[in-house]
Amino acid sequence: MHKLNKMSNVELEEFLTRQKETTSFTFTMTKTDETEEEIVLKNEPKAFEFLKAHKDETFELKEASELI
Repeated sequence: MHKLNKMSNVELEEFLTRQKETTSFTFTMTKTDETEEEIVLKNEPKAFEFLKAHKDETFELKEASELI
């Protein structure tokens, strides 16, 4: 796996704020118990609320809906 695609909660928040609101991103979220969940986020308030609730997880970028 490429470490460049792995982000902390803070890094992901900073990343999303720099993106267009129309671009969605697919991430694998790794929880503190090592379980994984696939999520889709984009630069919108709902995503930032989600990130506030998942401060200890790490995120790996898998796909973008358009070129970034």
